[in-house]
Amino acid sequence: MPTSVTRDIDAPRERVWEVLANGWTYSQWVVGNSRMRAVDADWPAPGARILHSIGVWPAVINDETVVLRCTPQEELVLLARLGPAGAARITLRLSDIEGGCRVEMAEVAVEGPMRFLPDRVQLAGFWPRNRESIWRLANLAADREPAEFDPN
Repeated sequence: MPTSVTRDIDAPRERVWEVLANGWTYSQWVVGNSRMRAVDADWPAPGARILHSIGVWPAVINDETVVLRCTPQEELVLLARLGPAGAARITLRLSDIEGGCRVEMAEVAVEGPMRFLPDRVQLAGFWPRNRESIWRLANLAADREPAEFDPN
């Protein structure tokens, strides 16, 4: 089983970055997020947060994701809080390919009980969810015009 998810997207890297750089799209492509509550104005600058909810009512947990590192159009590293399960570090890397963009996504637990599992085991466990998330990200980037990302 692969340890990260890689997908080639039929959209330029700039378009994929527009989705990632708009925190309001987070619940549209990240599996498990049910709604957005707030996005810091400087998202995705390091330290910026998005407030979101995970789960399905009545078992909804309000939580947050914080940007750890950001190199625009190349890499976004997030710390996603997972309620009582702890937190995970998610790394997204973008690169140009012929006709589009390649996205690589990896996730490892850094807080909570899962952090005691070897990274390779964690990465394999997160793989199906991340595969679906990257598929959703690809659809948002390839099927929408940039103006459609404006939540206002």
